[in-house]
Amino acid sequence: MSAWTHLAAATVADADGFVVSANMKVGAYTLAATTPTSGARHVTCTRTVVGNADTPGTITVVGKDLSGQTITETLIPGAHTILVTGTKFFASVASVTGAGWVIDGTADTIVVGWDAVQAVATSGGRLYGITVNTTAAGTITLSDASGTIAVLPNSVAVGQYTYGLDFAGYLRVELTAASDITIVHSGSLPQTYA
Repeated sequence: MSAWTHLAAATVADADGFVVSANMKVGAYTLAATTPTSGARHVTCTRTVVGNADTPGTITVVGKDLSGQTITETLIPGAHTILVTGTKFFASVASVTGAGWVIDGTADTIVVGWDAVQAVATSGGRLYGITVNTTAAGTITLSDASGTIAVLPNSVAVGQYTYGLDFAGYLRVELTAASDITIVHSGSLPQTYA
């Protein structure tokens, strides 16, 4: 079964896309958004120390991958202004919850967002091809869990590029500039079945 994904802009990070600056706490955070701008993304968090540094805790992110399966990831916010990035690709986020945080006077703050790494499939599958709809404005990199599959150069010509190869773990696409492409690939499948 094949699927397709259309991309027409470089993927960008949004440091506070899910949680806008909020005091660190034990409990649920208010979500500003539940989905990244496109595809599935890694969740990021950045802690800002206010006054004396608090005793750090964790944040647990619950959401769904591209196959609709529930996934969970726990992140430990780093030291002052250090960006921490998760490893799972979230297509949506249902909750972000803090645990184990101990405030030392004034609460440190946190933002939670997503990085610029975009997955168009979150399981193994098959890459059938890429259609470049308009001449690429920048390089286009395709990769999976084992490494780079292909790099289409800046100004690659309009046309269809056939691959017909398997990818492992996920299929990631990185546009370095606004390009108009369509990727034909197998759809995301659940990692496990109930």
